[in-house]
Amino acid sequence: MEAMISSTDVSKWSTGTDDTRNRALAAAAQRLDRERFLGARATDTQALQWPRTGVRKPDTYVNTYSTGFPFRISEDYFTDTEVPDQVQRAQVELAVYLKNNADGISLSGLEDYKRVKLGNIEVEPDKTGAVGADRVPPMFERYLTGLRISGPGNIGIKRS
Repeated sequence: MEAMISSTDVSKWSTGTDDTRNRALAAAAQRLDRERFLGARATDTQALQWPRTGVRKPDTYVNTYSTGFPFRISEDYFTDTEVPDQVQRAQVELAVYLKNNADGISLSGLEDYKRVKLGNIEVEPDKTGAVGADRVPPMFERYLTGLRISGPGNIGIKRS
């Protein structure tokens, strides 16, 4: 899986301060943690969604026709201490996006507003599209395909 971050994004990322980059990474981790992932948290005391238990690695089925049925190899589940590469890449992708494309406002919590005025407190919501915390680059969605309960690229199943 190749990184999809452009060289322009990388150069913009490197011009930021450590504080700005750390804030972007923290905001990306926080947004990522709002996703509904397959499996369960590995421990009851961990702060974030990953690592998880009971999550099968996408595309790890091996067909064995000698026995006549698909065979699941023993290493096809993420371990209870493993954070998938796709999750790490999604966090980096989102952090770079937040830092480079929102002029810092997405890290403030004000990204959902078109205009904010402090004197006599006047607020105008931005209703043009996805709200701030839900604005994510397409690669963020692609990296999480097969690891979430719902979302683009995943099919929700309901029992009747």
